[in-house]
Amino acid sequence: MAPHPVDDPAAQSRQDLDRTLFHGLAWTALGRWIAQAISWAATLYVARILTPGDYGLVAMATIPIGLARLIEGIGLDAILLQDRSLSKEQLQRLAGAALLLGTVLTVLYLALSAPISLYFQEPQVAAIVSVLSLTFVIDALQILPRALLQRDLQFRTLAWINGLQVAIAAATMVLAAHAGWTYWALVVNTLVSYGLVTVVLFMCQPIMPTWPRNIHTLTGSMMSGWHILVSRFAYYGYSSADSTIIGHYLGKEALGIFGFATTFASLPVREVTSLMSGVVPGIFTAVQTNRQELRRYFFFLTEAVSYLALPAALGLAITADDFVLLTLGDTWSGVITPLRLLCIYMAMFSSQDLLSHVLLWTGRFSTNMWLNILALAVLPVCFYIGAPYGLIGVAVGWLIGFPLSNLPAFVYVNRILGSSWTDYWHTFRPALTGSVAMLGVVALVRLALPEEWHHGLRLAVQSSAGALTYAGVMLLMFGDRVREMYRVVFGAGQQKLDKNDDVTKGPPVALDPHS
Repeated sequence: MAPHPVDDPAAQSRQDLDRTLFHGLAWTALGRWIAQAISWAATLYVARILTPGDYGLVAMATIPIGLARLIEGIGLDAILLQDRSLSKEQLQRLAGAALLLGTVLTVLYLALSAPISLYFQEPQVAAIVSVLSLTFVIDALQILPRALLQRDLQFRTLAWINGLQVAIAAATMVLAAHAGWTYWALVVNTLVSYGLVTVVLFMCQPIMPTWPRNIHTLTGSMMSGWHILVSRFAYYGYSSADSTIIGHYLGKEALGIFGFATTFASLPVREVTSLMSGVVPGIFTAVQTNRQELRRYFFFLTEAVSYLALPAALGLAITADDFVLLTLGDTWSGVITPLRLLCIYMAMFSSQDLLSHVLLWTGRFSTNMWLNILALAVLPVCFYIGAPYGLIGVAVGWLIGFPLSNLPAFVYVNRILGSSWTDYWHTFRPALTGSVAMLGVVALVRLALPEEWHHGLRLAVQSSAGALTYAGVMLLMFGDRVREMYRVVFGAGQQKLDKNDDVTKGPPVALDPHS
């Protein structure tokens, strides 16, 4: 007779790992939401002190800084997670290599700061780039202790450290803005928070990098992920192309406005998809050789994301005017129209977010890379064509270029899963139906609301009407699916998920084929 699951060491170990995983996700979610609340409170407060031009200057500097961050870690975190046989000495030499690369990047960007400022035609950018280049060294120092904490499943510790970093950055930004430091408030908060958190990390994991001698013995593992590296470069290229083009052709004021529009539009969707990304790799790798199970999980998760992401993105689009004027004030009214268009783009983004997970966790790294390169070829062209029409033209570039560049990913994943476009329609039909009804009701409410009402009151009435409408449509028209989704998510419906194709057959969530 097979041993009882509790008495089976393998089963017990699996249960312990599951418990650690779910606790880790819970702590990650809690830490992330607390950090977001602190960060947004500080950001919205400082936005009333600084100007769009201040944000635009820092955005210009962070574009080239972000490019270097794609390679500064040399994949050390992935190496630690994949190869637990590395000795302490090897770990220290790898960390030393990362520190050496960070130092080289700092020196390089100090030399490039002047040419970068000439490109954007803003002299202040040179000083900002020079100061932010110091973060390459600080990031390199953090890589080893962070990776060891993650490898040891210290999710609670990491959550508190990340929250501490956000709190320090927020406090520093507010104090610096009050002191009249203008755009420097958005720079010094990064240096201060990174520096203090680095000290905390070494207190938790006191292991220091050493000189990277004999690094050639680790070259194989360091170079194994070159497809992912190329994918990251391509992703960064097309995702930052809009800001690069805006900064060059439309100026710092426009870039500051577009930056806030992008941040607001992505906030509700990214919060949903980022948490999903924490569990998807484990699920998809476990069933990667079983097409039926992979397809089932893919559509189930895609549907779950659509239930939250679609109404959030489209609801923000229709209430953008009251939302922006309430949170930022009249100074930022230029954010409203780009925000509406980018919310529609983010709704489309949420529908494909899991596509890249299928490609990555079934080992199709090369395909994922070429899809990123395709997006790099398509999207910047759309932004460039739209730039003469202002921020609206660039936002429309996302609406046109994104579906064009992602169509091949849908086709390829359909082949992997053996699915059809009908499956996608069944997946998105509940959320789309509820969202359309919600938009109709909110539009009628907006017509009836007095213009002289405070923006907060107008937003509260619209949000309440939309939420009630969406919930009512979902429960009345798709109540069985919603209840089954709830049971599966909280564990009670797992058996039914294994037996019922209807729940996962048509619906669920997608991935960014470019992440």
